[in-house]
Order: sequence, then structure tokens, then C-alpha cells
Amino acid sequence: MARALLLALMLRGSLASPCPGIAYSVPPQNYYVVPELPVYDKSLKELDLKAVVADMQKLFLDSQECWPADWGHYGPFFVRLAWHCSGTWRITDGRGGCAGGRQRFEPERSWADNTNLDKARALLWPIKSKFGAGLSWGDLFTLAGTAAIKMMGGPITEYCAGRIDSPDGTESLDLGPSEEQRKYAPCAINGTCQRPLGSTTVGLIYLNPEGPVTKQPDGHYDVDPDPAKSAKDIRDAFGRMGMNDSQTVALIGGGHTFGKSHGACPEGPGPAPNQDVHNPWPGKCGTGKGNDTFTSGMEGPWTTKPTEWDNEFFVDLLNRSWELIKGPGGHWQWQVKNAVEAEKKLMRLTSDMALIHDDIYQALVQEFALNMPAYERAFDEAWFKLTTNGGRWSQEKKCIKGEDFPVPQRSTPRMRYDDPITV
Repeated sequence: MARALLLALMLRGSLASPCPGIAYSVPPQNYYVVPELPVYDKSLKELDLKAVVADMQKLFLDSQECWPADWGHYGPFFVRLAWHCSGTWRITDGRGGCAGGRQRFEPERSWADNTNLDKARALLWPIKSKFGAGLSWGDLFTLAGTAAIKMMGGPITEYCAGRIDSPDGTESLDLGPSEEQRKYAPCAINGTCQRPLGSTTVGLIYLNPEGPVTKQPDGHYDVDPDPAKSAKDIRDAFGRMGMNDSQTVALIGGGHTFGKSHGACPEGPGPAPNQDVHNPWPGKCGTGKGNDTFTSGMEGPWTTKPTEWDNEFFVDLLNRSWELIKGPGGHWQWQVKNAVEAEKKLMRLTSDMALIHDDIYQALVQEFALNMPAYERAFDEAWFKLTTNGGRWSQEKKCIKGEDFPVPQRSTPRMRYDDPITV
């Protein structure tokens, strides 16, 4: 009895222990003072980007109890942070992007697509505190993702710093959900949103990964896990952020080379920051973290080596048979049919499967499965574009070449040679 009580108390403690930097990653007042521009310019000029990257490398491998790293490596987590902060940019009016660092404020911090990114931002707080005014939040987020890609073997030619932070989320109100968005760009059925909104779904970066929202025979709207229909949403959503087909396929495959999706149970992540600013998304599956994490609701890694850069995502997309299932989180996802042991946990989103249900996308999947240099060039170009578009920049903007990152270099790219490529 006493032992059971002790275990219950330990579990309760783990559920109620947010990462120490949470007050900075999710400011309770929904506002945070930013340095005056002359101060920022001077501090940025003095900032040592190599030193920042070196500290980030140490953090990537320093799994912490408040939010344990999958496979002991935070790299994929920070790739997601940079991607979701940057992916708000839209070509229609230039709004969005990671410059401003507004993911810390409403409405972005409570988007479903940003579930648990409060922990990623909190983990980075000691680095932000150490380097001070010269390291903006927008630079912190994008550099963390870029340095992670480089450390995991990905292609990074250049990174530029100088994004000017915003003191609050005012400039994101038009992205929604907000009264401003509902007035100027209403979306009656979420999942069918049109331009100028940058996504088909308010609260998601691009589109619903389970499939497009369509009208059902009984008249209600619901997700349709049809890859062919999802391909149309992909081209529409990525087009709104100025990406061509090659950049789109490279970003999806490159981003999903790393990490996993989390949907440990159907109960969900718990209250968002706009419901509990002090302990957002504690998770309702067991401890709420580690193997009990709920983020998107889909569950599983995309590849067998989720902390290494390669083209396995494309190879397996072509060479495996995939079947539609409901995952443990209660959402539509795809698994390898008759999988061998090493591939039983692999999954694909409907939006991943869409890439082989569109003639143009499929040709690019085949090219990237066969031609690693072409894939790396496309991803490098797309990632730089993604993380650099939008916002205001300092006149002291500075760049660092990928070859100058203090990261071990691989002499040859990693490519799966154990499978013949089916084209």
C-alpha cells in the first residue's frame, strides 16, 4: 500500500514539473520586452555564432528529466521547432515567418501544430540567457533547427542571423484564430481555408496530415484519408508559402527523415497555453512525456535511423506496401504491410503517402531515392528559404557558412544501399 502511494506521488510529481525555462518560452503576461534596435544591432555584431552552435550541440545530447529526448537526441525536436516557427510565412501578404519569435505568444503558441513546443523553447532558454540581447528568439529557434540538421548529417550551406524580435503576438493575429482573422479572412469550415490564409487549417502550419477535410454523405465535414486528395492540398498549402514542387517534396521528406510523431493514447495533450499558461500540454497519457507523449496524435518514427540524415524516407515510400490504420492515438496513419521486425513501428502520414499519388511528386520521390546529391541540393535550398522568409532584419545581419559550423563532417552522404529502388 505504502509503495503504491509512493509511486502515485512520484507520478504526480513528474506530471507537474514543467521545464525550468517555461516562464520565458510561454510568458504568462503574453508580452516580453525586447531590446531597443541600436542595442540589438550592437549585440548582434558582437555575437559569436560558432559559440552558440557549440552550446546547442551539447544541449542536443543532454536529455533532461522535464522532457526526455527521443533516442537521447533533441535534434529532431528542434528541427520541428524551427520548421513550425518559420512555416507560418505566406506569400500573399508576407506575414508570418520566424523573425519576431512570436511562437511564444498567442495565438501561435496555442496552435495544435505547436503542441509541446513550449518545452523545446524552454530547453533553449539557458542558451538565450547566456548570449543575451544579440541572440534574438527568432534566431535562437531557427539556428537550433539548422544546427541540429547539420549535426545529424544534413546539408546546410549557410545560416543567417539578424531576425528582429516582437514584444508580443500582434503581428500574428491575422494568422488566426483571432477576431482579426475571422473578420478579414473567415474560414467557416476549418480544413477548407483559402488564401490569404497560409494554411488550409487554422492552427496547423500547412494542412491536415491525416487528409483533407471533405463533406461526408450525411452532410458533416470530416477528414478523408485519401492520399490523392491530400496531394492537392499539399500543392495548394506549400504554394501559399512560395515553395515549388521540388522544394515541397524535399522539405517533407527531409523533415520527416528525423524524429517521430507522438500519439501514445487517445486522451490527448491536455490544456493548451491559452487554457493553462503555467503548465501547458502536460499530457493525459501516463506521465505525459517520453513514450507517453501526445503531440499530433499519430504515433511512430518515419525511418529506422531517426537521428541520421539519409534518403530512407523516399526509398521506403517506394519499396514498401503501406496500409491505412487507426494508430494508438486514434488518428489515421499508415504502416508497412507485413513488416519485418525493424520496420513494425514505422509510419507515414496521409500527406506523406500523397507524394506517390501525384505524377509530379512521385517523379521527385523517385529522383530523391536514386540521386542523393539532387535531394540534398533541393532540401538545402528549401530549408534556407523556409527559415529566412519574412519579418524584419537587423542592418547587422550576419551569416555563417555550413562548413564553418563546429560539427563533425561526413565524407560521404548516407544513402540506403540495401534495397533496389523500384521506379
